[in-house]
Amino acid sequence: MAEPGSTSKGSGLKGSFAEFDKLHELVGEVNANLDVINRGNLHVGGDDEIGKQYHQQVDEGTQILTELVTRIQTSMGRFYEGGATYSDALDRADEDGTKTINSKL
Repeated sequence: MAEPGSTSKGSGLKGSFAEFDKLHELVGEVNANLDVINRGNLHVGGDDEIGKQYHQQVDEGTQILTELVTRIQTSMGRFYEGGATYSDALDRADEDGTKTINSKL
């Protein structure tokens, strides 16, 4: 087990950021379901007055929800990628520090 404050992969940092990738995939599934719902909503209600009222009530809300979920998905992907890069950089720094210390002994 890694020491507290350690930057090694054994510290679980990379594993913690991997959770964001799982969330990215999960939110992607939600987004795919929203696409199905949104396509269905295009055909619901008809062209009469009731249909127009339905679309006035529903269309904007579903568009906003879809945009929000897309932003969340994008953010989760960025957190995962940035976290993996950060973790790798810390690991390289740890390895470089170890090599430097060992070369001085």
